[in-house]
Amino acid sequence: MSGTVKQKAISATLWSVARIGFDQLFSFLVFVVIARLLGPADVGIFALAMIVSELARVFATSGFADAVTKADADREEQVARAAFWGNMAMAVACAMIISLLAQPIGWAMQTERLSDVLLALAWTIPLSAGSAIHMARQLRRFGHKTLAVRAFLSGLIGGAVAIAAAYQGYGVWSLVIQRFITEAITMITAWFAYRWWPSFDFSRADMASILPFSLKMSFSKLFNVIVSRVQDIVIGFFAGAGAVGVYRIGRRTIDMLMTATLTPLSSVAVNFFVAVRDDKARFKQSFLRLVTVAACVTFPAFFGLAAVADVLVPVIYGHKWDSAIPILQLLTPLCVPLVISLFTLPVLTAFGEADKAARMTMIQFVISVALALAAAPFGVEAIIIALLIRTYIMIPYQLLLIQQHTQCTLGKVIQHLIKPLIASLVMAAACYATLMFGLGSISNEVAKLAIVLVEGLMIYGAVMMIIDRQSIRWFVEIVSTILRQKSAKIAPATEAAE
Repeated sequence: MSGTVKQKAISATLWSVARIGFDQLFSFLVFVVIARLLGPADVGIFALAMIVSELARVFATSGFADAVTKADADREEQVARAAFWGNMAMAVACAMIISLLAQPIGWAMQTERLSDVLLALAWTIPLSAGSAIHMARQLRRFGHKTLAVRAFLSGLIGGAVAIAAAYQGYGVWSLVIQRFITEAITMITAWFAYRWWPSFDFSRADMASILPFSLKMSFSKLFNVIVSRVQDIVIGFFAGAGAVGVYRIGRRTIDMLMTATLTPLSSVAVNFFVAVRDDKARFKQSFLRLVTVAACVTFPAFFGLAAVADVLVPVIYGHKWDSAIPILQLLTPLCVPLVISLFTLPVLTAFGEADKAARMTMIQFVISVALALAAAPFGVEAIIIALLIRTYIMIPYQLLLIQQHTQCTLGKVIQHLIKPLIASLVMAAACYATLMFGLGSISNEVAKLAIVLVEGLMIYGAVMMIIDRQSIRWFVEIVSTILRQKSAKIAPATEAAE
């Protein structure tokens, strides 16, 4: 891979880290404030409505954007024109269908206010579609700086308005307002960032050439979202919106942590894998390093969170959300399969294997629904355990799907994950013991958390130095390369990942 592509890749990673860091931190702060103001029912109603609108948004927009991402350079313009208008047509159609089904969905979920919220959120989908192709073209050029700017603007303005509306007693509608503002600002900044007017100058052949791939990727990602949200749907149907609200507090905390630790790498994975896909040896090495570094960051964060959840949840959300503590702790083992699954789809996308991606998500969907429904009569915790079972049993299959490209067996990947996992579990056990039994004389909960955080960092670092110095070297290489490139604009971007 050329030095120019490497430099662009690391610059993209830098901006991706900046965007995700701000977006997640700020949106999480907004979520915390609103969670303190709203009750479980309001949070649950919005979560259920967002599931439906998010399913439609992903189906309407993601496949066409992927078609632009993988298009050959000499075909990009024609593909982008066809993709934009296909995108918009699909988005409007989805919004109309949701509008028609909003009332029946509200009746089915036995939640009276759900239909009104769902009807409103449906019309955020065309706004989202209006920016998808512009951003796909920008990201082909590693334009992650634009994403950082739009995340800052949409997060700041949307979050401020949502908090103000919640204080004024708008309840669940404060979250709906935030969604509209966020999508509108996202679309405006995308058009300003990539100055392109999508004309109607494309043929039926252009549309026909991208439609099969786009639909396959859309269905694949659609079922991915269903797989990740089937627990909310089943909980809502069997236990009501309030139970969904409690589950969403735990899941939102986990999702925030996942995005902060995994997404900076996975967000540039498709473009990076496309750049190195012709060199098998380099691809294998890059895949293993990315997975290993992701594990080194993700595992301690997740298991550390489980160790301090008893104190952390009341500090952040207040004691009215204490019932979310066991849910959060049950969800933390998701980090192990997530480190693998979040790189599986980018590999398949990079090689244009939409059929495999669709088959994988369909299998996940069937297993997820079957296990969730089987566990539903036994309560929310049983549904979460069913989720864990599904994610773990899918690991061998996911690795098998991409093995011809990564040349990595299950044993090879486990070999790179086991040491960070051991270090994380040792650290989490020590932190839990200290928090529960060693800090009784300290009454300030925030001070306890600060002490345990420092302890956790020291213990994890020490254990890793003893059992896995290679992973530490890879991590340091990536960080140092990023810092050198940021300050001097020199060192090639992805040397550390190769």
